[in-house]
Parts: sequence; C-alpha cells; structure tokens
Amino acid sequence: MKRPAGEIVHARTELHGDRLRVVASVQMDGGERVEAQLPDRETAAILPRSLLAASSRVPVSLLDTLGPIVARMCDGRRARVWSYRERCFFSFQSWKSVRFLPEATAAPP
Repeated sequence: MKRPAGEIVHARTELHGDRLRVVASVQMDGGERVEAQLPDRETAAILPRSLLAASSRVPVSLLDTLGPIVARMCDGRRARVWSYRERCFFSFQSWKSVRFLPEATAAPP
C-alpha cells in the first residue's frame, strides 16, 4: 500500500517536555496541509547526537543551532505521511526505492 505523499513546506524543532521533536508542515499532493512529526530514528539520521551533543543533557540554546539544520535538511523534500496511535508522522523516501541514472538522463534537483 502506498502512503500519501507531499512536499515539506517548513520543518522546525520543538521541545515536548524536555525531549526534541522535529515537526513539519507538509503540503500533500491532494492540496491539504498537515502537521507531522519525524520519527526518532530518522531524526537521529539528520541530527546525529554524537556530533551535536557531548552528553545526554544539553542546554535549550542548542535548539538555535538545530533549527536551521533541520530546515535545510527537510524543507522542499518529498515526504510520506502516515498516522499511528492518533499521531501524524512523516518520513523520507528510502534508499531502496532510489534508482541512479546516467548523467545525461538524470532528473533535475
């Protein structure tokens, strides 16, 4: 089953309690706009804690650094959207579905 997809209009970091969440506004192909959260596993892929935080306790001011990184990594990208336990999530296309083409036939970015 194919999950609905759209383009990320704006992604941002938020604190839920004292935990980091990446939330995005996704413009769906059907025209509606939804707010969705990036799962922890994919958040770890775009914001590797080992590079950005020296310990498990970090100052809130680190969000000033993480916000622009999240926006650059997410805004304008295609995303799949789904619901789980009454929450909306988004994720990116998997590498398994990516096909490399010769340079002359490659799609523009």
